[in-house]
Amino acid sequence: MAKQLPAGGWRSGGAPGKFSAVSPHLSHKSALVLLPPSSISAPIEAVRRVHDKQFHRWPPHINLLYPFLSTPSEQSTQDETSSPELKRDIRMRVEKAVQNINSFRIFLGSNPPGVFHHSKKSKTVWLCPTTHLVQELQAALQAEFSEVDSDRRPFTPHLSVGQAHSQDGAGTLSAEITKSVSEFIAQDTNKDNAPIELEWHVDRVYVIERKGFNDRFKIIGSIDLGKE
Repeated sequence: MAKQLPAGGWRSGGAPGKFSAVSPHLSHKSALVLLPPSSISAPIEAVRRVHDKQFHRWPPHINLLYPFLSTPSEQSTQDETSSPELKRDIRMRVEKAVQNINSFRIFLGSNPPGVFHHSKKSKTVWLCPTTHLVQELQAALQAEFSEVDSDRRPFTPHLSVGQAHSQDGAGTLSAEITKSVSEFIAQDTNKDNAPIELEWHVDRVYVIERKGFNDRFKIIGSIDLGKE
């Protein structure tokens, strides 16, 4: 049975496609996130492409701070044609927050995945990291960026794979992501009877930004965790 959580009491990102008002110093057009490596993205994206209405706007991700600071990027003064880059002062604050945090492994569990219940006709299915270290990383970043305070619900790390409009639909979507991950793992002959989960070495965090709400998020900065 999938993990069942009412979205109202957990930091799930809210109902898909809806934005609550935030203070002027914050924006839903920027986020501080974890991004999975391309080596494990295929089974996630295969399901998101069909079921996630945010597929063309968001990469697969785990939000750490969202909404994040408004205007976190700046254009290079030396090359006006280059892509925007993370502002130096924000980069330094992220570096300070993660300087004493080791890189770590997580496993995205999909058997069963989790389900957020936004309402009777709005569900989000998600993969759950199987370690408390994501919470510790998020807490360190939250302590540094205390002004990023629009969502004070308990932090629930998750990687969303899609939305459903009913309990049965959520069950079908849950079975689909479990199958996708299982088939992906089965391609590796060295992992017979392995748990249905995706291994991920977390060694950095990312700040991403989009120009408009319908645009795709782009990476404007990556910061390595402090210890190896």
